[in-house]
Amino acid sequence: MTSIVNTSLSSEANIEHDAVLDADIQFTQPLSQYALNPQAVFLTGATGLLGVYLLDELLRQSQAEIFCLVRAIDEDFARQRLVSHLQSYGLWKPEYASRIFPVIGDLTEPQFGLDDALYQQLAETVDVIYYSAGWINMLYPYSRLKPANVLGVKEALRFAGLVQTKPLHFVSSIAVFFNDIHPEDKVLKETDIPIYHTSLKGGYGKSKWVGDRLVASAQERGLPATIHRPTRIMGHSQTGALNDNSELLPQLLKGCIKLGKYPAWDIEVTMVPVDYISRTMVHLAASPENFKKAFHYFNAYPIRWLDLMSLVQAQGYRLTEIPYEQWIDELKQRIDSQDEQYSGDKEFYSRLLLALKVPHYLFYKRPRFDSKNIEAGVQGTNIQCHKIDEELISNYLHYWQKSGFCPKPDQ
Repeated sequence: MTSIVNTSLSSEANIEHDAVLDADIQFTQPLSQYALNPQAVFLTGATGLLGVYLLDELLRQSQAEIFCLVRAIDEDFARQRLVSHLQSYGLWKPEYASRIFPVIGDLTEPQFGLDDALYQQLAETVDVIYYSAGWINMLYPYSRLKPANVLGVKEALRFAGLVQTKPLHFVSSIAVFFNDIHPEDKVLKETDIPIYHTSLKGGYGKSKWVGDRLVASAQERGLPATIHRPTRIMGHSQTGALNDNSELLPQLLKGCIKLGKYPAWDIEVTMVPVDYISRTMVHLAASPENFKKAFHYFNAYPIRWLDLMSLVQAQGYRLTEIPYEQWIDELKQRIDSQDEQYSGDKEFYSRLLLALKVPHYLFYKRPRFDSKNIEAGVQGTNIQCHKIDEELISNYLHYWQKSGFCPKPDQ
């Protein structure tokens, strides 16, 4: 037990050291001639939420072949993972098959775990890198998240400088600013540097901060990279599609619906639909004036928790407002109940209770942000972030009902 604790403390103490990019990672090779109109894209995280929409967006907005890094036992299984994931979001088209190339590997390993020949071939072929992979787990300390969220970024940056310089578009998080250094009354610009402080919230925020700073260092060394910092990512604005509901907000909404009660919180809730981020990222990546910039993805119109509950009730759910302490007590009663009607939900209630006890960002009073880089970059397009309104919440709830994640009203 002592060695585990010491390792964790050591890892926490070395966070700023981990954010120093290796001296041998340089970007002296000529820029790929297809950097703005890629013929070959290397994508990580394609089996995640944002990753699958980036894959779809790249397939629709370009003619590029997409090389997707996937963990799998063989190429057939890897391809099936990608196809099934696209199908689960209603994104699959048969004509995509000839342009998707699974690459079996592991982003936490040197050379992504690839043999020298394949690694060299990819380095010669790939024009652009999209890095959307990452482990989102609020329960884990920095040390557990470091391999996926830090070491993988270093590998991607090393790969970006080999043979030809490849622009890298990196998915960070707005959470890199969530510490006591950044005051609530200051508007944080996309040009502002996220400062490290020990008060940075949670292992996840720390791991994303390190990755963010590594990419910023690569920008300073000449890599045409972009840093994209979204807040809470939710489902598609029109279809409502969201198949990974492990994030706290979907779990919390489901818990309120199943309890028929919600806590009387005086907080604001924010979220951004995944399609807004994927469309914006691919659009911004096509313009050289956006290289070496950062971008903040947030909803300009956050919603009060009580107003959000009103939108949920407008979909037919009968919910009662009660004090938070009482709501927690009712949650515990469901966990401890011997009533058979609650037996199938005990594991869900237990996970929800645990999620509310560990560090998370729902109650965190966020600094104010601007998104002038995004506003300038999407000017003249129809790209915009959907407001958190009745239409959006209706789309999410209807999808959750259809997928079986949430019960229908009066069920």
